[in-house]
Amino acid sequence: MLGGMTRTMWLFAITAALVGCNKKSETGKAPDKASAGTDDRAKPAAPPAAAVGFKRLGSLPLEAEVPNDANIDDNTKGAGFPSVTIYASPTTFVSGGGDMSDLKPSIEDTKTQLGKDPNKLKAITKEEKTADGWVIELTRDSMVEPGKELFGVSVRRNINGTPWDCGTNAMSADERTKAEKICTSLRAAK
Repeated sequence: MLGGMTRTMWLFAITAALVGCNKKSETGKAPDKASAGTDDRAKPAAPPAAAVGFKRLGSLPLEAEVPNDANIDDNTKGAGFPSVTIYASPTTFVSGGGDMSDLKPSIEDTKTQLGKDPNKLKAITKEEKTADGWVIELTRDSMVEPGKELFGVSVRRNINGTPWDCGTNAMSADERTKAEKICTSLRAAK
């Protein structure tokens, strides 16, 4: 009996495969190989862009333009220096100076510090000095997923005479761009 059921299942699978291969489009013609798999009805619509606005960053005297649904976690008490985590996509970190902070005084010192991250630095892909600091983009090898590339950003802003670092290691270049936009939007809280 098992042999008959197995044979029936195989016949069903082969029939389904043959029917699928000979599928005709709405025009009555079989799709050509170049357009196979490009059925627009099967593609999900892109999610709408999240609304953004400026939010106060906890007890820090700063605000940043973040998605409206972003959560701000003030880590200052536990860290021992001004520190906030912005839970958006991607998670982004903002920190200021203090006795326990690893904020570096120069772009060269910052690049050296970036090389000490557990995710091995592959390359610095952008180094740009700005009117009030710098932007560094980089790539890393993921220590969690060997062979996976991470896309990092480190932004320095000097706001009202105080240095602030902002950055992340993202899973894609697009996510890095989003984090960089958050970081470069830092400003004094209003």
